[in-house]
Amino acid sequence: MFITPFVFGVFGLIIGSFLNVLILRQGIRSVSGRSACMSCDRRIHWYDLIPVVSWIFLRGRCRNCGAAISIQYPLVEGGTGIVFAVIGAAPILLLSKLLSLPIAALLIAIAVHDLRTTIIPDAWVAITGVLSLISAIVGVSTTDSYVVVLLAGPLAALPLFILWYVSDGRWMGLGDPKLALTLGWLLGFPGGFSAVFLAFIIGAAVGIPLLALSSPNAMPIIKKLIPIKRFQSSPLGFTMKSEIPFGPFLIASCFIVWFSQMYSLVIPFVWQ
Repeated sequence: MFITPFVFGVFGLIIGSFLNVLILRQGIRSVSGRSACMSCDRRIHWYDLIPVVSWIFLRGRCRNCGAAISIQYPLVEGGTGIVFAVIGAAPILLLSKLLSLPIAALLIAIAVHDLRTTIIPDAWVAITGVLSLISAIVGVSTTDSYVVVLLAGPLAALPLFILWYVSDGRWMGLGDPKLALTLGWLLGFPGGFSAVFLAFIIGAAVGIPLLALSSPNAMPIIKKLIPIKRFQSSPLGFTMKSEIPFGPFLIASCFIVWFSQMYSLVIPFVWQ
């Protein structure tokens, strides 16, 4: 029982390392080629590319020039490993697990890329959508179910599409409805709709504290509670007009609903 999630988790660490390359090179250069330091451009040896371990051993610094290595690397690697291990341990068919792995990897890549750039690559969403639709169709048993599967995507995307259309793109980019379409196919109905609803709750839970901490009145409190210079130098800088990507909230809620479906868990306020 322990071996399967362990193997899936180790595989996830390796895939997470590739995801970092995919995210950082998207739209800039090919993903092929040897890894090199982004500061000194010197090639990185294999023993400095071990997921999570190398970053910890090097204390987040390049071995050659001492430049800081983004914490994104171990977070993406470790996060992918954990997600893969959770999928590996789920009481579902092996075929479903194997289909879930590339979907999960692409969702992680989309979330991190959107967080970094506020852009959701259409190609990544399209591939995830096709895989999600295949995964959903594999579990269909009746003709009527095919209709439900196909409609689950548009129903999940509809609320975000309305927000995009009414605001002429000011409140939300078109990439978010496209992503919600994919999540609807992955989670079915009402799971996809629940993920969109839950994303707004998570977004509010994160956004409201950020706005509060960005207030000049909050800084004296922050200086007392967090005696670290980097948190004391200036306010966080978030306002009601700040552009905060919604994709990571959608994907976080997707994983919550998705895993609850895999493990047959009941989550309050979430319809499955």
